[in-house]
Amino acid sequence: MKCPRCVDVELLEVNKYGVLVDVCPACGGIWLDKGELSKIIQAIQRAESALEEELRGITREHPEIYRRYEEYKHKKKKKSIFGEIFDIFD
Repeated sequence: MKCPRCVDVELLEVNKYGVLVDVCPACGGIWLDKGELSKIIQAIQRAESALEEELRGITREHPEIYRRYEEYKHKKKKKSIFGEIFDIFD
């Protein structure tokens, strides 16, 4: 498939969170097919839930680790939805 922006450049398929997305090597554009963004967001939510469960077990032994994670979550909530969506491409 060709890049919609660059027109003559072939897109590369890259695996992001278990979903193949199309990336342009020339302009760096990322192109998603229908439903791919939802799949990526669901994969991230599953990973966050798994981390939360794992940290609950650590809390009793190392409360400082859990406290740092809670501070991180609080900072993350302050981001706009667009900032959060674009973080998946880092």
